[in-house]
Amino acid sequence: MTQRREFLVQASLLAAGTVAAGALADRLEAQPAPQGQGTTYDMSWGQRVTGKYRMAFDAPEIKDGVQLHQVRSFFHGYATTMGLKDSDLSAVLIIRHAAVPMVLGHELWADGAFAEKEKLRDPVTGEPAKRNPFIEIPQGAQYTNAWPDGALDTLMSRGTIVLACDLALMNVAGQIARRRNIPRQDAAKLIDQHILKGVYRMPSGIFATCHAQGLGCGMMYAG
Repeated sequence: MTQRREFLVQASLLAAGTVAAGALADRLEAQPAPQGQGTTYDMSWGQRVTGKYRMAFDAPEIKDGVQLHQVRSFFHGYATTMGLKDSDLSAVLIIRHAAVPMVLGHELWADGAFAEKEKLRDPVTGEPAKRNPFIEIPQGAQYTNAWPDGALDTLMSRGTIVLACDLALMNVAGQIARRRNIPRQDAAKLIDQHILKGVYRMPSGIFATCHAQGLGCGMMYAG
């Protein structure tokens, strides 16, 4: 290869790398800043991962609440085969990406936007949901996707550890800001106010998944 040709090849590679780096920088700039910048995340949930059998459930999509069925089946299976109690097991449910509306209270579901996107129905009326259809499900609800002992809040009361991706929550805050025509920081405050009590916010779902595995959890994808 001549010196001129080598120079041209190197120059073109450098230019391509610069363009790629610029595109990456643009994407990163467009992403919402995580809550954890200047904030301490609560890692105490790791001390609760003490069960003889441990499983983490990776839930990047709502998918009609299939992840809730998986967690319930985890508890039910060990109860029926080995007679184990919920307290003998550790279930870690990682809500990330498009699934994060599941950890938000009814007020943020009231405009129907989350339900419209996912085609979710109210557990009682069967109409498009204007409340979180995965919590506080009345007994005998005809249109629920969850078992009586397998709603999200019920599973949390049974000891399930629920982790939520903060990057995804801040993305939802941006959606709420656009829908309500309010500043993004005000929408982020709404997330703070209406995230379900007992949910642990983590810097990202990827971090939460990796850390759960580091604590000895197996991994199941909610797909």
